[in-house]
Amino acid sequence: MNKYFKILLFSLLGFMGCEELKGPVGPAGQDGVANMHVEIIQLTPNNTQFVDYDTYGSGTSGYLAYEHETSHLTSSVLDSGLVKVELSIDDGETWNSLPYLLYNGDNDGVNYVYNCEYNYTEGSVRISWWCSFDRTAQDWLNIENLWAADYKITIVTP
Repeated sequence: MNKYFKILLFSLLGFMGCEELKGPVGPAGQDGVANMHVEIIQLTPNNTQFVDYDTYGSGTSGYLAYEHETSHLTSSVLDSGLVKVELSIDDGETWNSLPYLLYNGDNDGVNYVYNCEYNYTEGSVRISWWCSFDRTAQDWLNIENLWAADYKITIVTP
């Protein structure tokens, strides 16, 4: 029994006397992406404007436009940065880069084309929806399930 006690005692001393094994400290990692700004916005009937093609405002034909103001879009972004806009029609499960094109037709002809695109200038991003045939403001409201969705705006500053 004395022999087993000594083995147990040496085993305990061995475990207590060992330090945690650690390797050398590795090199510092890269900094995070501090110059990327991402905003997710929603186009709705309340914040999206119908723009009439007719300068007299007849309302018989036009497109939709949404203006997003942001302080991240500076002249330096215009010169050497990046702006990207994406659309999600399924609550952020899938993101599609703009321009986003929907069409119906075949080799015999095209029935319609819907196009969502964006442009930007200092201080704002504009998202627009266009159609290949005349759409009134009410027509656009009737198909809000097409355009009233989530949009991700990514701005990379230099």
